[in-house]
Amino acid sequence: MENSVKIQTVASEIRGTGMCVPERVVSNEHFAAYLETSDEWIRERTGIEQRRWCEKGTSASALAEPACREAISAAGLTVNDIDGIVLGTVTPDNIFPSTACYLQARLGITNGFAFDVNAVCSGFIYALTTADALIRSGQGTNVLVVGVDLYSGIIDPNDRGTCVLFGDGAGAVVLSRKQGESLVDGAFGDHLAQGDVRSISGIYGSELKADGRFADLLCVPMGTANPPTPDSLKRGDHFLQMQGREVFKFAVRSLADVTKSVLDRAGVSVEEVDLFISHQANKRILLSMAKHLGIPEEKVPINVDRYGNTSAATIPIVLAECEREGRIKKGDLLLLSAVGGGFSWGAVLVRW
Repeated sequence: MENSVKIQTVASEIRGTGMCVPERVVSNEHFAAYLETSDEWIRERTGIEQRRWCEKGTSASALAEPACREAISAAGLTVNDIDGIVLGTVTPDNIFPSTACYLQARLGITNGFAFDVNAVCSGFIYALTTADALIRSGQGTNVLVVGVDLYSGIIDPNDRGTCVLFGDGAGAVVLSRKQGESLVDGAFGDHLAQGDVRSISGIYGSELKADGRFADLLCVPMGTANPPTPDSLKRGDHFLQMQGREVFKFAVRSLADVTKSVLDRAGVSVEEVDLFISHQANKRILLSMAKHLGIPEEKVPINVDRYGNTSAATIPIVLAECEREGRIKKGDLLLLSAVGGGFSWGAVLVRW
């Protein structure tokens, strides 16, 4: 075929979505009561009006369980149909075993694989791409892909630059194997008008990136390289640390670049994408990315105002809400993207 176009099987599709956020609502006034900040200051710089925090003692697997059950039910399946869990988190139940294993036990699943992915706010994108690859290689049929984080436990409550940004949440999708459908890889955009391609749902492409040179710009600097000591705990080294201005600039640039790259490889233009579902870190980042790409704001769903930055959970939460609200329709083309500590970033192109 011309331009070395090859036939590639669509390996997997998203069959169900689910989400769970804690009941406790933490408004901006909570911080204004004891920090030199205000509701107006927080809204203007972040777009955040409130976030949800778990009660102390809540585990990541406990928060993720309802989201997973909702996704399984939405997919028309039972827990007995699930043969794998890939879970993105940086706030695990314990150092080991994986939170995915604890979640597997909570759900009553006794077969298949279960493991965690640590890519911070990019965790769901990394997990989704990994699950697609495992399905493509024959390792699974129905895989739970989960993003869950409880940042309320790792933020410094006295650091106004970070404590106002983060919330707790969980989101999940069921990614299932497809049978007997294919597309023309590299010429997808040329065939959008033809029913044979527009009717095919599934993951059409993805790209994962990382650059460890920027690790110190967003991190929790405690672990085997920096064991906890009384002095380090007093300094707050066990809390999240972020250089906000540098993270902002990198996020806008990397999200735009990886979006263009995935679309170019698929032969799809920005205009052909129905929704750009991006990591909900900051409203200004989302709008700056949209402006950089020439995307109408109405194509960029935003819920950071209600939940804050829930890290690996943001994208599956947006997916679940958009599906509930009817914003996602059968046949829609979605571009999922995220950037997080590491730095790590990536994007996935999905036909609903």
